[in-house]
Amino acid sequence: MRILLIGGGVHPIPPTGYGAIERILTDLRAALEAAGEEAVVVNRVRHGRMRDEYPFAWELPRLLRRERFDVLHAQTPVVANRLALGGRPYVYTSHSRHWYYRESLTHRWGYFLERRAVRGARAAVALTDRLADKMRATVRPPLPPISVIPFGVDTDRFAPRWDRRTGRRALGVGVVAPFKRWHLAVAALAGTGVSLTIAGPIVSDSYAESLRRHGPEVTLAGEVPDSELERLFGESDFLVHPSAVEILSATVLEGLSAGLPVLGGAAVEGVVEDDVTGAVVPDQDPAAFARGLGERVRVLVAEDDRRRRVGESARAVALARYAWPRIVPDLLTVYRSVAAETADRPARTASGRVHAAGAR
Repeated sequence: MRILLIGGGVHPIPPTGYGAIERILTDLRAALEAAGEEAVVVNRVRHGRMRDEYPFAWELPRLLRRERFDVLHAQTPVVANRLALGGRPYVYTSHSRHWYYRESLTHRWGYFLERRAVRGARAAVALTDRLADKMRATVRPPLPPISVIPFGVDTDRFAPRWDRRTGRRALGVGVVAPFKRWHLAVAALAGTGVSLTIAGPIVSDSYAESLRRHGPEVTLAGEVPDSELERLFGESDFLVHPSAVEILSATVLEGLSAGLPVLGGAAVEGVVEDDVTGAVVPDQDPAAFARGLGERVRVLVAEDDRRRRVGESARAVALARYAWPRIVPDLLTVYRSVAAETADRPARTASGRVHAAGAR
């Protein structure tokens, strides 16, 4: 099969810096090719702005005319809605927190586009069971088939370096901005003897400065090269993930793969098993959440054997459930179903005109 993985037109693929979906697509392409399939990324970057997805999506039908393909796989809602408008059959995977987090008009617009993207797809992929339930409850019928398939993690790149661990180093990975709630991680670790390194782009200087004021035990590393990020995962002792809302975090999967106990709240539910691969702390009140994180850190700091046991369990789960070779066969089942259906039932544009999905 020839599979076109459609980017978002905002960051290059592979990304030169920050870009979560772009990194996932880079790894997915490699995993599909390792499985013997032909995978091609379609993406065009203009200025690196979020709104650049719109001109890219508008240009997409012209770009697709040059391509031969069996399946289109979209990952962003503007692109998916453009494919639906043009009558192009596609598989859609949603990565958006707007299913659960809508505090502004922009967020509500994103939620509207997400639901339309799912409804217009030939098949939808939900990264978690919780998201699949949300899709079924909120997307107006008729619904496409919805499969629960997480993205994967490169378990060779993100691996533990047990002999380099001290029991006193926590890692956080993500943009340095208030919505990531790093201040709660800093508060949780205060007085535990555990240092915190946060690796990710600094998008708010004032917020970054407020974190630095907590002292030398907090290090803001900024964006780091892949080799340095892999080293940090391998040599740290805990992954602290204080985000309130996420669908599925690549950072969390990388932490599991690196054998790190992962500590967080609602954003890690369904991925982290409490007391087995990390800690899931009640998150109704920010102050209580920080205290709960701190308590769990203290237990793991005090018990070396327990910390190692939790880390080994985390690594085992990553290998069994989230390694890319485990993920790709499920995606290929979806792709083959859509490709077969498309061959039997040509797509229609919004005007009703029939065309083939792609030149074979």
